[in-house]
Amino acid sequence: MKKAWRAAVTCVAVGAAMLGGTGAAQAAQTDTFSFTAEEYAAVPFGTDRATVWQTVVGAPTSPPPGSASGWCENSTMTIQCFTASGDYVPYGNFNFNSAGKLVSKQNELLYKPVKPSMTLAKYNKVQLGMGETQFWSVVSKDSCVVQEEAYPNWPATTGHKLAYKCDASTGLFPPAAYFDLTDGKVTYKYQRALS
Repeated sequence: MKKAWRAAVTCVAVGAAMLGGTGAAQAAQTDTFSFTAEEYAAVPFGTDRATVWQTVVGAPTSPPPGSASGWCENSTMTIQCFTASGDYVPYGNFNFNSAGKLVSKQNELLYKPVKPSMTLAKYNKVQLGMGETQFWSVVSKDSCVVQEEAYPNWPATTGHKLAYKCDASTGLFPPAAYFDLTDGKVTYKYQRALS
């Protein structure tokens, strides 16, 4: 009886160690993955979806339990990569057209403005249809980051869109203005909590 009990305990311990070892190996593999602003920027438009997923991203498809590692999701039209596991972490989206070519990149929190200084007065001076040079004469580039770049008519470059978020201050949810420039003209504007 004692031998059978010891054998059972030994089997359970070995099984637990094997499972623990596998989990640790998986965590070690995925803990090394990180997704950075540089990696996001390096993915060229027109890249096919399989290349982005297999060679450029090369990430785990979900964070292991308890890990702070980054990870990526591969959904129908988008690959979304997170820099870490958790709430409000920086991430980037790679969006593909029906031919499977990268036509749009979006990000949240991957970039921070150099010197946030957006105001309601500056926002009000920006008018739809304004050209890029005029736009930057009103809005400080140091306040803004690109949140989206898109070529919806890829491989044609017409309809090129740049979406900017221009912050008034630092912090997680600062007052901000949002502007879209399409083919070098302001086509959209929105502000939240600017003063």
